[in-house]
Amino acid sequence: MNESSLLPMAVRAGAPSELPELPTDAGLTWRPLAPDDVPAWHALAVIVEDHDDAIERSSAEEFAELFKGDWRDATRDTVGGFAANGELRAYARAELNPVTEGTLTPTLFGAVHPDIRRRGIGRALATWAIARARQQLAATDSTLPARIRIFADEHQAGARVVAEQAGFTAVRWYVCMRRSLSTELPDVQLAPEIRIEPYSAERDDEVRITHNESFAVDHWGSNPIDAQAWALTVIESAGFRADWSFIAVDTTTNHVVGYTIAGAYEQDWKPQGFTEGWTDLLGVRREYRGRGIAAALLRASMRAYAASGIEYAGLDVDTENPTGALGLYTRLGYVPDRGSVLYAKDV
Repeated sequence: MNESSLLPMAVRAGAPSELPELPTDAGLTWRPLAPDDVPAWHALAVIVEDHDDAIERSSAEEFAELFKGDWRDATRDTVGGFAANGELRAYARAELNPVTEGTLTPTLFGAVHPDIRRRGIGRALATWAIARARQQLAATDSTLPARIRIFADEHQAGARVVAEQAGFTAVRWYVCMRRSLSTELPDVQLAPEIRIEPYSAERDDEVRITHNESFAVDHWGSNPIDAQAWALTVIESAGFRADWSFIAVDTTTNHVVGYTIAGAYEQDWKPQGFTEGWTDLLGVRREYRGRGIAAALLRASMRAYAASGIEYAGLDVDTENPTGALGLYTRLGYVPDRGSVLYAKDV
């Protein structure tokens, strides 16, 4: 799928004026989700993720964060199906981050309690979320190309069937990779003019700009992140660990040329059976690649994980990433584990 195949706003103007009705045959009452629903939302996520053996698990703090940000409107972008006793049994959510360049990419999320599956609820929620995403796109009044996305763990056959039946196509595969910290860390030869420093709030916006520029060409589907979204979804997110994150500075210019953002997702540790420091983001400006910077940043994070008593270092990677990231991680001792699939639908 190439960018030229994506349709401009002039062609996708037919967004629905009303969202489709959702089924009530499972005894569900549908309404938008609100901050007070976070405990019920998280309780449903725990049941679903345990049942489906999800690679990543959710925390209540992460759901609370979804009500922050000017671009989010939970009253329109979410819907929950509640049983008579107030238990949340199913939900859907569509999120469109604002961008001024690149591709508009609404991302859809949802889940159905295992006890009420195979009744068409998942398909109905997918239809609802697609309609809401189309409304979001129409409201932007933008001529940028657009693509609706759904992520699914590779082993979750049910979720993948729902995506495919809704007209989505698998376009990208990602693999989780892990490295035990019980073995000696690799020796990394770093260019002499580059210095690795602890992450600093004073450098935050420079890191954000470095991220946008380093991801712009070589990371499929990436869009620039504005300052508000960076703050809410990266630096102020529940899992972010500043003490495990680092930047690379060119000492000749005192400019940030690379960075790694790491996090602790403790809700994952018990299900997977070990503690883990997770690399959320890693980037190096294109003109500085090939100087050992990415490896040095990862090594710095691994040393910090180990100093905190963490057992493994983890990350995920696009298997078709053109930067050679998969080879780099393999050379550093990371080994592949389970994977996920990105489904896309042009609109």
